[in-house]
Amino acid sequence: MPYIPPETLSKAREMDLLTYLRNYEPDELVHFGGSTYCTREHDSLKISNGKWCWFLRGIGGTSALDYLIKVKQLPFLDAVERITGQAAIQPPVFVSRQKKEKPKVLLLPKVSENTSQAEEYLAGRGIDRALITFCLQTGRALSSAAAFLTS
Repeated sequence: MPYIPPETLSKAREMDLLTYLRNYEPDELVHFGGSTYCTREHDSLKISNGKWCWFLRGIGGTSALDYLIKVKQLPFLDAVERITGQAAIQPPVFVSRQKKEKPKVLLLPKVSENTSQAEEYLAGRGIDRALITFCLQTGRALSSAAAFLTS
């Protein structure tokens, strides 16, 4: 039986699944939402907060080693060898991907010339008429937006 030095084993257990997938199997990793990921092969396997859980099978873990043994069904020695072998070839580097957000544009509705319906609606909601008039005159309230609420 092959011997695995304790320091090699501890290094293999340190690597979390998200880091492993990002570095060595990036095509398998799918962003689910927020800080949660899943795998392309198993969409019920969720990765979040340094842990993973395969809900369909009711199993989970914290490390890439757990994943390779429980999900990929690799023998223990092969799983350790895969992690340590990959790390020897290409050490893991955590790089967060920054998404470039497009500037958001607020699209306002067309302002109606007749504000009586909007004024009646807002007054009916208990808003003072002087405040309604001020907001409509200064563009702080749009008559079409208020009229939309009544329909």
